[in-house]
Amino acid sequence: MRTIFIIGLLVCISMYASRVSTTVAKNTTIQVHSLPNPAVILREGELLLKEGDLVLRLNSDPASQFIKNFNRRDKRYSHAGIVVYEKGYPYVYHMVNGAENPGERLRKDSLARFADPRKNTALGIYRYDLDKTETARLKKWIHQWYAKGIQFDSAFNYATDRRMYCTEMISKLLDRASAGRITIAFTRPTATEAALFSTYMQLPLSYTSRLRLVAPDNLFLHPACRLVKAYDFTKPV
Repeated sequence: MRTIFIIGLLVCISMYASRVSTTVAKNTTIQVHSLPNPAVILREGELLLKEGDLVLRLNSDPASQFIKNFNRRDKRYSHAGIVVYEKGYPYVYHMVNGAENPGERLRKDSLARFADPRKNTALGIYRYDLDKTETARLKKWIHQWYAKGIQFDSAFNYATDRRMYCTEMISKLLDRASAGRITIAFTRPTATEAALFSTYMQLPLSYTSRLRLVAPDNLFLHPACRLVKAYDFTKPV
């Protein structure tokens, strides 16, 4: 009799546990997070683009991680380009060197190539308050520089137009397109940054200590510039 009682008790306990488990399972919501779909982001981003837009990215390579630290207020981006439409298609014109562009000439890319999610972790689209005349001037200047084959400036010398780096080119484009209405501020490296920059770029410390740089955040935090859309390829949705 005692054995039958124990067996019955165990059966009851088992049935109760099963009901509790089922209830918990029904009332529990399992949240599954996934990374954003890069193809969807790039399609959406391309549809948002207008002529003269500023496009920024953060590359995952060590050089970009170094460059982003020259941003004093917002370190989200390390590289910039400007949008120009040709035959109805938006191209991103930008100055870049290294393996991405061995020839180091001003180049134009699709947004998908410029912000390739396999190599970048963030993308930002910003817009300046340029009128039609100013936008036309901007387009004229970028086409002139592209035709001349302007090359990347590894010395980061703002005083010359023979060579330019990415943010320098955009700063000069805005100044000329707007006839001086939109001027971009400079960032001066700290003593530590100047020393690191000297080592990294193989330039004299006496030179890098006197540099005036156009940091990416000098461009997109300008009062005449507004955010259109920012994307983070690493943030779960």
